[in-house]
Amino acid sequence: MPEIAVRECTFTTAPAPVTRKLDLACGQNVREGFEGVDRWEGAQHVVNLMKFPWPFDDSSVLELNCSHFVEHIPMVEVDDAGRVVPFGEGKDLLFRFFEECYRILVPDGFMHVAVPCHRNDRAFQDPTHRRFIAGQTFLYLSDEWRKLNRLDHYGVSCNFGCDVQPIVDVALTLRHAEYAQNVMTHDWNRVIDWQVKLKALKPTPSR
Repeated sequence: MPEIAVRECTFTTAPAPVTRKLDLACGQNVREGFEGVDRWEGAQHVVNLMKFPWPFDDSSVLELNCSHFVEHIPMVEVDDAGRVVPFGEGKDLLFRFFEECYRILVPDGFMHVAVPCHRNDRAFQDPTHRRFIAGQTFLYLSDEWRKLNRLDHYGVSCNFGCDVQPIVDVALTLRHAEYAQNVMTHDWNRVIDWQVKLKALKPTPSR
């Protein structure tokens, strides 16, 4: 009887899709469908977000939420671990924070950020606020925008596409668009918050 050759077959399985969603600095108010991350001992993930790296793998998070925390980030320069260093010897902590967000997000993953508008009393009323943020601030998180404006020397490694929307009083939304735009640009307390949607993009190629 002839022998039958048996070939050993190996099967590989596709990696499980990334589904994790994290709510950064959520306190006790975790966004529905998200895992809470905060220094508060009752958080699902107890993490100091000012120390790096965070205990999450590269490209392991599908979506991030961060509501009213960025304005609390101190205006200091830090090393890669988050230790404060003399001015000119490190990187602004805001950039380091967003670099860590970029690291853990999957490519094309989204991050939602809410901050008070810099031209509103809400930005100044809380004595723990350390930054006063214009909508244009988020452009600095774009690799292409930094290159176009010759800001490569900032040394920022994240690359986000950004969509910034003003949150305004309902009455203003009923006014003519040109009038509303004018008062949002020039008047105090017209824009309440900035609602920002960031998309993690691949780095732009060098020119």
